[in-house]
Amino acid sequence: MALKPSMSPYLIIGERQAPNTLEMFWDYVCPYSGKSANAMETILKPLLESKYPNKVKVIFRPQPQPWHSSSTLVHEAGLAVSKVAPNAFWQYSLALFKAQDQFYDVPASTMTPSQIREKLADLGKTSGTLSDQEVEAVKQALVLNTKDGARNGGVSVTDDLKFC
Repeated sequence: MALKPSMSPYLIIGERQAPNTLEMFWDYVCPYSGKSANAMETILKPLLESKYPNKVKVIFRPQPQPWHSSSTLVHEAGLAVSKVAPNAFWQYSLALFKAQDQFYDVPASTMTPSQIREKLADLGKTSGTLSDQEVEAVKQALVLNTKDGARNGGVSVTDDLKFC
């Protein structure tokens, strides 16, 4: 599957022109996705880079799962980071996978969507993946759109979420 230029941060291993493509469909709140992403980073990435340089590219395809109540919000944060700090996207994603239990159904049930978005942005700072300025930009990207009286306008990356 082709990778839109605006989605280039999702190319997490290899070069765009590599002849072979491995696409990983992950949900930030899925425990199995978290295990798989960790294995990608610690096992497969070093192997591909050492044994198959310029032969394989790996693309992360965000896959929100609707049965996880906070999944959409968590994916919005990943998308916002990909826009604000594209070079930090994969490291932020790994931090999200490591902190995913904070966004499971039960812990998330006691927070409002705004509180969840704030916590997700702050993860960029606490994980060391984003600067203070980038964290603030992510927070701004996650503010609900109320332009022209909109009551159901989503956030700045809502349209991007539709292409995941």
